[in-house]
Amino acid sequence: MMFKISYKLFENENVEGNELNGADGYFQFEIDNETYGIFITEEIDDFSVSVYWWMYYLLEAVLILKTERYVLISDIEKPSIWIELKKEKDVVGISKVSADKPKGSGAIETKKMPNLMYQYWKEKRVTYEDLKKEVIDKTKLYVEELRILNNENNKYILSLKRLILEIEK
Repeated sequence: MMFKISYKLFENENVEGNELNGADGYFQFEIDNETYGIFITEEIDDFSVSVYWWMYYLLEAVLILKTERYVLISDIEKPSIWIELKKEKDVVGISKVSADKPKGSGAIETKKMPNLMYQYWKEKRVTYEDLKKEVIDKTKLYVEELRILNNENNKYILSLKRLILEIEK
């Protein structure tokens, strides 16, 4: 039972005002023998995604799983792909699923989609504690990198820190 996050942020000198330098890059997670996302050594913008939002949504999912048993994270880059997290006791089953995104649905949902299909991989298992530790540890590293590139009072950095504190309570 292993869950591992890999990311690489891209610097962007053209960031204005309170935007976030380092928001985009590569993001991938690995569970058992499956991976989701992309992580390559060269920096090719065509393949970049929002590292920030992946970290944010994973933190949010971990926080929700403290008290609830079901979370869907929408892949904002792909119209019908979701990452499903189901918690049973202290184990989380993670699946890559497809479902149409209903009008008005958010990036994080706590109800199963009506037309959800398991056409990829299903219920790769990790303990909740291992998932939580990896998400928090990698987000803390990411926050440190962001603090070097941005003002540490940047609202995006503060949002990540707030979620970490909320989970660690």
